[in-house]
Amino acid sequence: MKSAAPLEMNFCRRCGARLHNKERHIYKCVNEHTIFANRDPSVGIFFVTPNNQVILSVRGIEPRKGMLDAFGGFLDQNETMEDAAIREIREECSLGPEDYEELQYLCSALGMYPYKGETIEVITSLFWTRLKSDKPPTPKDDVADIRSIPLKEVDFSELHDNDIRVGIKKLQQLFL
Repeated sequence: MKSAAPLEMNFCRRCGARLHNKERHIYKCVNEHTIFANRDPSVGIFFVTPNNQVILSVRGIEPRKGMLDAFGGFLDQNETMEDAAIREIREECSLGPEDYEELQYLCSALGMYPYKGETIEVITSLFWTRLKSDKPPTPKDDVADIRSIPLKEVDFSELHDNDIRVGIKKLQQLFL
């Protein structure tokens, strides 16, 4: 996949002076502070059933409220991708590691997250797993509902963002 355009930054987060783009994602201010405009890391997790259905969340808040999404979100400070995935599963659907098989890395993908007039560019590490207990995922936090959809019938126009579309395509290649 082609790389997205470089992020744009206006002001130095260290001193507040206006930033000037020096090279792709590298910015400097008049005080010689160097600021790197890097994408924010996030995780997404898909549950896949034995009969090739994918369990997705329905977004309960903006941005893109009501759209289908993977379970997941942004990393907290000092968190690995795997730690963030486990935390997000617990926060968004009340499941602990004892309720699902070991997370399997699927792929990474770029996404765009509109938030309060700003677009945050993200790099999402996507994982998949299977439930191993009878405990069903329960919507919590910013999840309004949970849907199970046959992988071959996922409507890509209902998916939250590009990173989730990339993940579903990879799942389809893997399981169909």
